[in-house]
Amino acid sequence: MMNQFVAVSKYLSYLLRHHPDDLPINKDGFVPLNSMVRKMQKKFPQVNKQFIERIVQQGNKRFEIKNNQIRALYGHSIPVTIQLDEDRSVNRLYHGTSKKAAEKIFKTGLKSKGRNKVHLSTSKQEAKRVGKRHSSHPVILQIDVDQAQKHGLIFQRATENVYVSDFIPPKFISKTYQS
Repeated sequence: MMNQFVAVSKYLSYLLRHHPDDLPINKDGFVPLNSMVRKMQKKFPQVNKQFIERIVQQGNKRFEIKNNQIRALYGHSIPVTIQLDEDRSVNRLYHGTSKKAAEKIFKTGLKSKGRNKVHLSTSKQEAKRVGKRHSSHPVILQIDVDQAQKHGLIFQRATENVYVSDFIPPKFISKTYQS
């Protein structure tokens, strides 16, 4: 059951963030929940509305259900506009990446690379977990949010552990850890 739960969650992310196929997705990233259930049932016949609601409840706030519609809150590579509030309560955020990518980031800055926004973590541990997707020995970059905000950069809270921003210039980035 757990493997199935993860598989359904990953497919839900794929559809909402990258490839909605024939789903009616609006500019805010919302898809009618009933349409999503029908789409999911083609691949996972046992999925129903309650199954998807359970994924949303247990998904660390990666998804949102509102007015009988569902959307992913971050991670999009498709053109949607997710309105998130600016958060000025953090001083530092982290980004996990490979050594090769880190070298480029120090020269050209942190870019979204195929996503709509740059994803940042609230802790070194979370950044390391994310960085392991790119390298078995990730480099953890530290973002000086306080200084960046003084220069007009905006950081938005997507979930408890994930913030998003647009391009971050190299002068606000330092290496904090390499495993």
